Amino acid sequence: MFKGSRLLLGRRIDDTHGNGEYSCGGGHVELRERLAESARREIREEWGIEVDLPRFLCVINLPGYDGLHYLSFGFKANWVSGQPHPEKAGEFDGFTWYPLDALPSPLFRPVPCYLEALRTGKSYFEL
Repeated sequence: MFKGSRLLLGRRIDDTHGNGEYSCGGGHVELRERLAESARREIREEWGIEVDLPRFLCVINLPGYDGLHYLSFGFKANWVSGQPHPEKAGEFDGFTWYPLDALPSPLFRPVPCYLEALRTGKSYFEL
């Protein structure tokens, strides 16, 4: 999610995958839910932020986090209102708006793909 030219990232902690990595928000799609609405809902529920209607960026085939296999759908959304805070204690260790030329490390594996999709229009990645 963007606020101007800055990207909001949180450091994942106590998570099934990506522990200690900086990530965008996300989650699971509910039954019969549209993907863009799912992205909007997850950001609202997980981080307490309202965004505009997310725009599709890419799909990532993502095996290998703790023996699990995910398909990650990347979307770009812009901040509308709210201050970032985690839904549950122990899920994220704070949030920061980062300029794209000064992102933290390590990044959650899909994040560089999202940024490449945004920059180039590439819409499918295999990790």
